[in-house]
Amino acid sequence: MRFSARLFPLRQNVMFDDQRMSLSERDPQLVYVSGFRASLEPRFFDRMKSHRFARMSLGIVLVFCCFVILMGRSVAQETSETNGDANKVEKIDADRTEFSWPRNSQPGSLVVFLGDSITHQGLYTQYLENFFYTRYPELGIRFRNAGVAGDSISDALARFDVDVASHSPDYVTVLFGMNDGQYQDYDAAIFAEFQSNLKQLLDRIESVGATPIVLSPTMFDHKVTRLRKNDLEWRFRDKEISSSYNAVMSLFGAWSWDESRRRGNAFVNLWAPLNSYTDLGRLVDPKFTLIGDAIHPQPAGQVVMAYEILMQLGVERRFSASRVISTRGSKWIAGKRIRDLHVTDQGHSINFKHDEVALPWVIPEQHSTKELRWNLPSDAKKGFEMTHAGHRLSGDRLKIAGLPPGQYEVRVDGKLIGNWSHVVLGTKVELQELPKTPQYQQSLALAELNRRRYDEFVRPTRDRMASLKGLNRRFAIDSDEYARRAEPILATIQELESGADQLDREIRVLSQPACRQWDIRRVDSPSQAK
Repeated sequence: MRFSARLFPLRQNVMFDDQRMSLSERDPQLVYVSGFRASLEPRFFDRMKSHRFARMSLGIVLVFCCFVILMGRSVAQETSETNGDANKVEKIDADRTEFSWPRNSQPGSLVVFLGDSITHQGLYTQYLENFFYTRYPELGIRFRNAGVAGDSISDALARFDVDVASHSPDYVTVLFGMNDGQYQDYDAAIFAEFQSNLKQLLDRIESVGATPIVLSPTMFDHKVTRLRKNDLEWRFRDKEISSSYNAVMSLFGAWSWDESRRRGNAFVNLWAPLNSYTDLGRLVDPKFTLIGDAIHPQPAGQVVMAYEILMQLGVERRFSASRVISTRGSKWIAGKRIRDLHVTDQGHSINFKHDEVALPWVIPEQHSTKELRWNLPSDAKKGFEMTHAGHRLSGDRLKIAGLPPGQYEVRVDGKLIGNWSHVVLGTKVELQELPKTPQYQQSLALAELNRRRYDEFVRPTRDRMASLKGLNRRFAIDSDEYARRAEPILATIQELESGADQLDREIRVLSQPACRQWDIRRVDSPSQAK
């Protein structure tokens, strides 16, 4: 199975150039068109003469029309999400069986995340898993982390049969390059080896019946190397690193993109967004970084990675839950999956039940550094804020139009979640990032359980796979001795994977949406939600 070219949205086509950006690229309000960025800066228009403004306006209209045509169904669906019409809400729900990523996937499909230490960290992979656990519980997508710290593609090829093929994956994401470039200036021989090895790896993936999804190398943050050169706690302080290594990663990514397009494989550009968000962050704080040690993205950076993977592979942008109630004359009309609607006291009190089909995407509040050697502060929510991931991919809304004027308390399953005016409720209240809701707490419990799964089973498994790599190098010419020493490690890996699978089953039970009771009541003195 191969991905078509239309799979790639325009925002992935940002040019792979140096991380330094023009002033137009520094504006947070960016429009992505044909791989380039245009900033609609009001002050720019103010300085234009009237005839030039007219021409520019016409050009923007034409570009926008092209953008709409190219985006097709995605734009149409986004429009339906923001409309608020009850009929359109029903249409979104009716399309629930469609699934954009992995494209044409079957329930129970297995995704293997193959990579180096950035994958070994288990953060972007964990965030992706949490997304599918909560947003698509009915699909039962399975996941397996196959990252090993320090790996290049040649190492991945050596362990491919044991670590990838043996699990019969349906999809394999591929994230390499950081170690393959050897932290040197551009070297033709090193680049040629990277090209050859990636081609071999993609061939191997396809030979076992899996679909490759190539991820570009991530950003190397040169500014961190300058800021931390005297930091004794920085583990890469004495490492010889090229002053143009980020550009080398750009080249590796550009070629990977071209090779993926040639083969018809999916591709995700991670390099450009990490550079862009870093540059925007430094407009506020010159020391801002998403990559605290210059190499391994921190939680916020890994949220950006997860978000970009979902967006660039065309995941459907729809609500996790949409509860719409409105009036039609004297009649109250309820949206889909709302039942047992009761309106009393001339609209001052409303209660109903809502059958949820998904949960909001929630990032765990803490990030363990267990089994890891990198400093990982708990800043993941910063990545959520920068990307607006909750709003764009996990909308959980409540809209009740037609309420009498006043202030209203909203309770879910008897728990007070907030107070809003009739105006706000009639417009739309977004709940996906409100910790007080039961659905948020359910998702958070799920995310914490998956974090425990990684701490206790997944990362220890990856650590032992790394030790097998060391054994293989040590006893490369003595296969019998390697087999003898590897046997107990493989047995431990099997036990750890069994433990991970057990927690995975518990997570899936926890991911099941519920029917919840909603009560909205007008109050004179609103209580404070706790």
